[in-house]
Amino acid sequence: MRFVLDILGLFVAVIGAASITRDKPGSFRPLHILINELPWVPSLFGTLLAVLGLRRRRKPWAGILLGGVGALLASNTFLRWRAATDDMESAFKAGFGKDYLERIPPVARERLPSKRVSLGNSLGGSARRDQGKLIRDIEFARPDGHSLYLDVYKPSVSPAIGDQYPAVIVIHGGGWRNGDKYEYFESHSRHLAAQGYVVFDIQYRLAPTTRWPGQLEDVKAAIRWVKQHADDYQLDPESILLLGRSAGAHLALMVVCCPDEDTRIRGVVSVYGPTELRWEGLAPDSPIIELMGGPYESLKTAYETASPVAQAREGLPPILMIEGGMDALVPNTHGDLFSGRLYMLGSPFALLRIPWSRHGFDAVYFGMGAQVAQYYIDRFLAWSAYAA
Repeated sequence: MRFVLDILGLFVAVIGAASITRDKPGSFRPLHILINELPWVPSLFGTLLAVLGLRRRRKPWAGILLGGVGALLASNTFLRWRAATDDMESAFKAGFGKDYLERIPPVARERLPSKRVSLGNSLGGSARRDQGKLIRDIEFARPDGHSLYLDVYKPSVSPAIGDQYPAVIVIHGGGWRNGDKYEYFESHSRHLAAQGYVVFDIQYRLAPTTRWPGQLEDVKAAIRWVKQHADDYQLDPESILLLGRSAGAHLALMVVCCPDEDTRIRGVVSVYGPTELRWEGLAPDSPIIELMGGPYESLKTAYETASPVAQAREGLPPILMIEGGMDALVPNTHGDLFSGRLYMLGSPFALLRIPWSRHGFDAVYFGMGAQVAQYYIDRFLAWSAYAA
């Protein structure tokens, strides 16, 4: 039994160490995400292991020590919680006003989650509650004969104001060359529908088959389609918002940085989105090179037209950026550069950084990072749709 407890203690210690280790090439990132987003699991297991060991006559000191160390390392999230959430709340109020909550209509405000993280949601409660009508695979465009489809999540609640709903267009990630609508984030879209939005989860053409700016054109085509079909879905065509993740966040930001008259929208949520593509020395198989069709050194003008940092102008709608402090795929440099640009332009924005989270953290819908992000996304969307 001592041997078993020692092995279990070593296991918890390895998990705890993984929770504070940044991703490296070849590392199993999904496991790292799970460890960081569900820190209570190794923390509780390590603590129970240490307690059980101390109750035994022949104490497995190695297992007790390793289990305790692993639990302490895994609890890093809890130790940083207060400071992190205070910082996020301050940044949000600085960007959108200290009275942002009071400016949201009472009906919409009542639908907002009251807590950043709850035990019920950590056990999947929100996913069980958030239901609505889902309509799959509606064709919205056919560029060059390539059919593009969207899914619609219709609310089961009445509009918060009047008889029209705001719309949220969701743009998936995948490095511009992978991914599809509905992957990993259906629960988030159902949650938004339960808040009173009609959600459109869209496709776009992928690289390298389609080069830039084909992807941007596809997102703009989706916005036009949604506006043209506003009456069909009981929408306010002047209250459309974008929510993108990773490459999808980049596309959402490019829409507002380079709008057409018929593709203007009310606000953008960018979750770990790349904002600067002008990097020298990228590997030949880099997703950026596959998107652009060549390295920055030979396509400098094209790269500039694809970089939100370079294209941002005055008069942008509100932007909420959320990123993980341990993101190794889209480093925090991207958020820092773009937020600095927005600050110089005087545009309304907030950059929220979740220190323990990694790229793709919100795929764990019931994880701590996803719940915190959703808490602020809900508030931003309601403020942008009804008060901004």
